[in-house]
Amino acid sequence: MWKTSPRCVSGAAVKKLLQCTLSDKPCNDYDFCEWLWTETKDTRIKALNTNFVQGVKDGMLHPTSFGAYTVQDAVYCQKAQKSLSVAAKREEMGPLKIFLDHESTDYKSYYEDLFDKWHIRDGTAIELGKECQEYVDTVADVASKDDAYYMLVALIPCGRLWPWLGQQLNAAKHNFGAYTDWVNSNFDPTSEGYKKLEVRVNAAFSNQEIDEKKALSIYSKCMNGEASFFGSVPI
Repeated sequence: MWKTSPRCVSGAAVKKLLQCTLSDKPCNDYDFCEWLWTETKDTRIKALNTNFVQGVKDGMLHPTSFGAYTVQDAVYCQKAQKSLSVAAKREEMGPLKIFLDHESTDYKSYYEDLFDKWHIRDGTAIELGKECQEYVDTVADVASKDDAYYMLVALIPCGRLWPWLGQQLNAAKHNFGAYTDWVNSNFDPTSEGYKKLEVRVNAAFSNQEIDEKKALSIYSKCMNGEASFFGSVPI
């Protein structure tokens, strides 16, 4: 059985994040994150139509391609865990720091499980493909240079994309052959943790703590990172 990816943000984690004061609430009804999602529609369609997603949908993805993606994904999660740890260390004590620490712990558990499944002793021995490496570098750059709010922006694309992919694939009712367990664990169409992340980002935006252009750039890069990584393996 496959563990659920921490990129589909857990309800337990976001509850910690939402321990907000009244000043953290949005001062208007503008849904900034919905705008970010709409602006990246073409990229998520690109992700849906990749060899990887369509291959697991049809149960026809070559096992070597699945392995190539999943081994890289294990290392991606190891790198993401380090980025989350960096972002948490740079943030002052509070709900946001607690959340980032929680996510870092979840990512560590997840990548260690994948390392065990794929018999990976040392993640640094795995050479990532260009697309995966660029995605890793994007997240690491946000963690080391930007305000922690932007780390939330970087997490939302995957948190919303993966359940959306599950909805498009009708994951709750479909049999994906050898990939059924993986799809059910990772493309869970009922996952809504991202919504609570969006509440926090919307609040930060309405309080002028997030710059629109910068957030869109990060969001777009991470959404493209997902699509490009999915598209990097042959069917």
